[in-house]
Amino acid sequence: MNPYNAISVGCWDWMRILIVEDDEAIANLVAQSLKAHHYAVDIADDGSIGWECAESTTYDLILLDVDLPKLDGISLCQQLRDRRCETPILLMTAKNATEHRIRGLDAGADDYLVKPIDLGELQARVRALLRRGVVGASLLEVGDLRLDPQSCQVTYAEELLSLTPKEYSLLELFLRHPARVFSCGDIIEHLWTFDDPPQEDSVKSHIKGLRQKLKAVGAVNWIENVYGLGYRLNQTIGKEEKKTTIDDAKTIASPVSEPEVPDSEPYNQAVEQLWNQYRGLMEERLTVLQQAVQALRTETLTEDMQQAAERAAHKLAGVLGMFDRPEGTQIARQLEELFSGQLNSQQHPALQLLVQQLSQVLEIEQSSIEQIEVQIEVQPITTPASIRSWNILAVDDDPIILAALEQQLEPWGMRVTAIENPLQFWTILPSVNPDLMILDVEMPQLNGVALCQAIRANPTWQSLPIVFLTAHQDPATVQQIFAAGADDYVVKPVVGHELISRITQRLERIRLLQTLSTKDSITGLSNQYHSSQAIATLITQTQSGYFAIAYLPTLRQINIQQGHAAGNQTLKQLSQHLEMTFNNTAILGYWGNGEFAIALSHTSKEALQKQLSAIPMRYEFAIVQYPVDGFTVQALYQAASLCLEG
Repeated sequence: MNPYNAISVGCWDWMRILIVEDDEAIANLVAQSLKAHHYAVDIADDGSIGWECAESTTYDLILLDVDLPKLDGISLCQQLRDRRCETPILLMTAKNATEHRIRGLDAGADDYLVKPIDLGELQARVRALLRRGVVGASLLEVGDLRLDPQSCQVTYAEELLSLTPKEYSLLELFLRHPARVFSCGDIIEHLWTFDDPPQEDSVKSHIKGLRQKLKAVGAVNWIENVYGLGYRLNQTIGKEEKKTTIDDAKTIASPVSEPEVPDSEPYNQAVEQLWNQYRGLMEERLTVLQQAVQALRTETLTEDMQQAAERAAHKLAGVLGMFDRPEGTQIARQLEELFSGQLNSQQHPALQLLVQQLSQVLEIEQSSIEQIEVQIEVQPITTPASIRSWNILAVDDDPIILAALEQQLEPWGMRVTAIENPLQFWTILPSVNPDLMILDVEMPQLNGVALCQAIRANPTWQSLPIVFLTAHQDPATVQQIFAAGADDYVVKPVVGHELISRITQRLERIRLLQTLSTKDSITGLSNQYHSSQAIATLITQTQSGYFAIAYLPTLRQINIQQGHAAGNQTLKQLSQHLEMTFNNTAILGYWGNGEFAIALSHTSKEALQKQLSAIPMRYEFAIVQYPVDGFTVQALYQAASLCLEG
């Protein structure tokens, strides 16, 4: 179901295009034309919906009408570019005036198409814009496997494979991103549109079908499971075939290298301990339901009792799935839905039957725990080193959910701080300083959506990534969550590996953004802002130290005569020499215009001068001392600059 009232059109290919057009006839005509060329298409009929779609989904191209209700196309384009959206944008308008073209291009559009639209020209412009990105029409080859995007044909050892549209799209997705792991959610986002999202089992079925067809022609084990994260192209393709065969029905991981796995025995014991610890609480919730059903039979059911029963069913629905009791989740959701509406005594037999069935589910503790233990033994969770040392703050009024989150996330090296009372949030938040926050939607003391809005309004914490847990996936709730500023949401009952996959992907994006915001892209050293802060901290913590500027006076001349590529290479060479010379004993930064900053303590000026003089490159440097030549970073920089000029 589309959370933004946008219309979706099915397709073969994995490239996804958003059409923002309020004229239904034009939008459908353009969509059908794109569908014929194997693109996934979403349609939004006003600028506001288009903005929400672009914010929540990654598109390869956006087709944007200029005259839109609520938010015009040029303003929407400007907003997207202000948010650093790099998706190619093609503006469509009936206005042929030069000033509108200029406004659109100045707003960040990549191309312009005047109505009435010629579909042939549209397709040509779409192909041209997509070629500027990562998507190309060139032949994809890995070993004996070949995929031709133009003819949509796949061959292995010159034998043609007959693939379904989704199998073809899956294979193209893996071939274009051979090193990336795609979760089921990632695959759904790329290959399906808003209106036809499949179940996870459907994705697995397509994966299995593709594997079988590849295996039939000799391409064995080309798609591998990365347990807990998803699927990827086997990294050993073209070098050697694996000796073992993956059982597709069990989907057991076969890692390329020996994984680092947490000990499963303590985890098994923790699962059983959790269930025993909170069994009484779940029985209390069942008792609330039983009392409400009894009160309905005697026509003494009050509004408060009905609301309490609805909450109890809601809590059970969110918890039972985490202990591998999906049937209990389904029953609890039915009860929640019934108690949320108008009730009469005629509904008593149905409610009583559901409560009895739920009671039976809660009575089969031991067999379910044993089943969980077997699954964990057969399917160990690999722990990638790249996601260690993250602080997670979880806010949920259900202690079972919080305890389960700790057990699921801590084996992955994530430190979880749990808050059961959301009123304590602002007191605990500064001491935790979390990298990511997990937030429940419905809490009695404070609504999760309202808390999310408050966080986004706080300058200190407004960029904190927030993942919601919710038992509801209706469009209204999803739209409300994203409108409040959420980054993602997971539907209760929480499937551990889905939650881990979403959180790890979000944390890796954070790591990437942190790197981009602190590192210079050419030299790889800290940028001016970040290194200046580090140097300022150093000089406040030490009694004395040295600051130096290394300068390439010939950089501009190299750029002019040999090109910026040669100039960038010179910068890289000097940065590498500096890193090897100081070997993490100094703060290094690139400040632009050929200037490098170096700061360190516990040395002498003569020793520092000797180190800089030994670098085999033509450059200049100047050394000043803290606090003799200045008390601040700016003062030291000015003093060093004067030395260079002299």
